[in-house]
Amino acid sequence: MPISLPSTATDPLLVEFESGELIFEAGELGDKAYIIESGQIDVFVKTGNQPLSLRSLGAGEVLGEMAVIDAAPRSASARACVPTRCLVISSQQIAERIDETDAVVRLLITTLLDRMRSLTYSSVVTCAGLKRAIADETTIVSSQYWESRSDCSDADDVDNEDVIAKMRLESELRAALKSNHLIPYYQALVDLQTEKIVGFELLVRWQSPSRGYVSPGLFISMAEETSLIIPVGCWALSAAVQAIQSFQAEVDCPLFITVNISAKQFLAPDFIEQLVQLVPVPCIKCIKLEVTESVLMAGGNASQTLQICRDMGFCISLDDFGTGFSSLSYLSELEVDSVKIDQSFIRKLLENKRTFMLTKTMINLTHDLGMQSIAEGIETATQRDTLKRLGCHIGQGYLFSPPVAFAEALALLKQAP
Repeated sequence: MPISLPSTATDPLLVEFESGELIFEAGELGDKAYIIESGQIDVFVKTGNQPLSLRSLGAGEVLGEMAVIDAAPRSASARACVPTRCLVISSQQIAERIDETDAVVRLLITTLLDRMRSLTYSSVVTCAGLKRAIADETTIVSSQYWESRSDCSDADDVDNEDVIAKMRLESELRAALKSNHLIPYYQALVDLQTEKIVGFELLVRWQSPSRGYVSPGLFISMAEETSLIIPVGCWALSAAVQAIQSFQAEVDCPLFITVNISAKQFLAPDFIEQLVQLVPVPCIKCIKLEVTESVLMAGGNASQTLQICRDMGFCISLDDFGTGFSSLSYLSELEVDSVKIDQSFIRKLLENKRTFMLTKTMINLTHDLGMQSIAEGIETATQRDTLKRLGCHIGQGYLFSPPVAFAEALALLKQAP
């Protein structure tokens, strides 16, 4: 069941240049940078009417980002030497990273770029010995810099490759959001007393045309480092609404869907407006917002936003309960409807007496506070039976079902007792 969100027109993810085609010209304002996927690019400046080649760039190298960083005109021109394919890096991707750095680091970047550009503008090209300035869009320094690079450790190249790989992954995820390559999966939440499915947790999966299946651990963590987690979160809310409506059209039973809300999304100034726009009023009671302790630790308007969500009718679940240092203090100050006991406790439930007692205490605490307890990561019947005996309300894990696509989730509902 593909889910899509409306989007504004943006630059394509990949661009191709013919041999001899001008990519950008000195003096232009830069709104994007490029990672070279294949081919070769010549970076040059004009001395009189003659082009002076400064550097040749190949696959895996970056160009054009300096003008994006400081919003100044490009200091050099670039032309494809052969048919060349590039991955586009948007100005937003770069600006976000700079904005989130320490103010001192931003000052150093600004100062360094200013000095680099001064070198470019004041450099003199001499024919004798050709002590020419090296000026490209990645970095602008003297020729001795490039000579010294050969003496550097290969570790620098590995680090650069990692950074480029992350930028490439981010660009591809941005494209996936616009091209319906994200897929909602659902993992059953089961009432441990009746063994009936009472809901599902929505999980985001990505099937990339070029990469194949992309691990959630890889792309979700990357999205959380950038603002991408906000459109991913909005996509998940839309998917949950569509799923609830589809489930209700097929089966006649109470059902809810849990959606993970990241700290960055929850703390966004327009989060409540997002909820109003994406979740119709009749669906609110069926959507449970799952937040982690990091959201509550953020302070600011977190508690106020949480209360507004509850006043709107949303249920709130506290994820990874027991793993933070301040969970109990938050429960005393904020009202949540359920807590999810982290799977690290469930794994050791039958092996470690202390873990067993802590799990038992957490379950008893939810009873005393009038909340539901949810145990995640249940893999064996013995774990299930023990949690049931302790009074845990809801279970989740591979014992009941792995995350599955909508059709399989619907089949689970229809065959449930």
